[in-house]
Amino acid sequence: MLIHGGSTAVMEPHVVKIFGERNTGTRALGALVRQVPNVTHRIRPRSEIPPFDGAVEAAIESQMRGHWRRLYLHALRDDQAATYAQDDPWKHALPRLTDSMIEARVKTLLLVRNPYSWLIGLARRPYHLKGPQAQTLDDFAARPWMTERREGLPAVLASPLDLWSRKMRGCLDYRTAAHEVGLPSKIIRFEAFVQNPKATAAMGLHDLGIQAQPLSDMPKNTKEKEPDLTVLQRYYTQELWRARLTRETVRRVNARVDWDVAGALDYQRLDPHDFPEVLPEAEAQAMRAEMASLASPVHWPASQALHRETGTAAAT
Repeated sequence: MLIHGGSTAVMEPHVVKIFGERNTGTRALGALVRQVPNVTHRIRPRSEIPPFDGAVEAAIESQMRGHWRRLYLHALRDDQAATYAQDDPWKHALPRLTDSMIEARVKTLLLVRNPYSWLIGLARRPYHLKGPQAQTLDDFAARPWMTERREGLPAVLASPLDLWSRKMRGCLDYRTAAHEVGLPSKIIRFEAFVQNPKATAAMGLHDLGIQAQPLSDMPKNTKEKEPDLTVLQRYYTQELWRARLTRETVRRVNARVDWDVAGALDYQRLDPHDFPEVLPEAEAQAMRAEMASLASPVHWPASQALHRETGTAAAT
């Protein structure tokens, strides 16, 4: 749509919201969408966020040290962000359609991911983890998870897997709510996005009614110390992440995932009996190292080592 002001014609921007749980590709998708000049991502600018109490921040800085200072400062900023998110939700929040979003005629992309591979991804990079990291993937699946205030969820969930079930159902509910008020939305599977980020993003924008100019390729991962795209494509196409699953982990996922939601997103339940009781020692050591690091480069399954440049597999 063109807005005419005197002799100048200005294209009205589209407001495109992106929702997705942690480790579903929201950062990479956002980077591609931002290439489109007439697209904005927020209903109102960050400059409109009311500042938090500077005296409280100063007290934290002067009286707290190390982990405690980080924890308190994070809580202060999360509280501030939660106030802003009442109208314009955080990308990792439970998807919801606000009156302000309806007024702004938002268009929405919703990212989803296979629950098994997502659990492995979150254990490797547990953004916003509060408390000690678990020692194994089985233990991680069973530990409680403290949420962010801006997520729009209960303060504590029984398992990280509850994030998946609640937010994936939220994606389906959001799509219905948006349709009812005439707003376009599109669910994008992480697995399809990894295979061809540029084409998937362009198709998503097309389905929202946005004609994007040719998007630029993104050969590098948007996260530091992570593999390039060709390596990720092989990893997810061949589902090499299965090498990190034990029988017990699969049981835990099966018990906590909402399989009506998973089925609607075309994700299938795995059979625990297809997986070992105990991981091979090389796999177990690699997973422990990744989880202990919290920000380590990916260690590919030891039985399917991948060359970082070519993406080819080599037997070990």
